Amino acid sequence: MKHLAILLATLCASCASTPFVGRYSPQAAEREARRDIASDHMKIYLAGGRGASEVGVTPGDHHLVEHLPRDRSLPMGCTDPHVSEAVDYAQAYNRAIIRHLRSRPNA
Repeated sequence: MKHLAILLATLCASCASTPFVGRYSPQAAEREARRDIASDHMKIYLAGGRGASEVGVTPGDHHLVEHLPRDRSLPMGCTDPHVSEAVDYAQAYNRAIIRHLRSRPNA
């Protein structure tokens, strides 16, 4: 029984330091952004708790993305348990799209 308690304590401690990797992880957002860039079907995600916004898009970059469609498919609202992960996802995706658009010669 003592060994089980030590094992569980170790697992809990390792989970606390492990970054979120899943459906709404920044890593998944980067992968989606690369696919969308390759297919030339980019968009800008909106996410947030009380109010959805274009997270990761600064006012100075708005001209780069103003022509892209807005996607509201991520979890939103202050009562959704996945809203913070969705905000991180949207921010990582949007920043990847902006990096790509900045790198283009006519940006």
